[in-house]
Amino acid sequence: MIDPTASAIHRFDGKGGATWRIYLPETKREDKIPIGWSAFANPTAIDEFTYGYRWSEEFVKRSVEGAQKHVTLPEYYRLEDRQVGEKKVSQWVAIDSGEIPSDTKLREVEIPRIRNQNQGAYVTPEEPQSSWKKPGPAAGPFEVTLGDGSTVTYYWYRFCEQPALLNADLTDAEGEMVQQRVEKLHRVWTKEREYLPPPSRGELADIDPALLVVPPKGFEIGYVPIVTRQEKRGNQ
Repeated sequence: MIDPTASAIHRFDGKGGATWRIYLPETKREDKIPIGWSAFANPTAIDEFTYGYRWSEEFVKRSVEGAQKHVTLPEYYRLEDRQVGEKKVSQWVAIDSGEIPSDTKLREVEIPRIRNQNQGAYVTPEEPQSSWKKPGPAAGPFEVTLGDGSTVTYYWYRFCEQPALLNADLTDAEGEMVQQRVEKLHRVWTKEREYLPPPSRGELADIDPALLVVPPKGFEIGYVPIVTRQEKRGNQ
């Protein structure tokens, strides 16, 4: 296990907020009007190591789907001028549907969820001289289908030759030092052992099981899987 005394833990004081704004396309930065976030979500320190939001029961709806808990943020907002300190500022303020003027007919509007069946693939650079191609992967391509139905293409890169590290301004010597340390970790840190203390509250997040891939024979030490493409295929 990692020695807790050798780690630094960030403590939260419960302060914070959000910078969400509502605006039309082509709106200038200074004209983008913020949402009055604090009316329905208050930042809080659940404990000194855990940050979160407390939702307003007046505006936020809660639901449960299987093991997943969801909150739905306010749907309707009204533009208001409010006094903040010595300045008067405009804000989009959350309102209940009952406050919508009937002549706007806004409650009758249905906005369907758009599903673009023809959206293209998410791809990484294909140029031969890019960090994705030079020196490039050591094994692949491999494919896996995720829970959302998309297909992911990935390769195995030598750890210090993955694109992120090639663009990290490391010298060749520094890159090889990182490589040696990772190979040592791969040899010693086997998956059945525990390295961090379990959480004192809450639950660990789940990930798609399809994301847990097994390296090809000979690539168990010093290599890392890197996704290069994600796409929907056929009737997925």
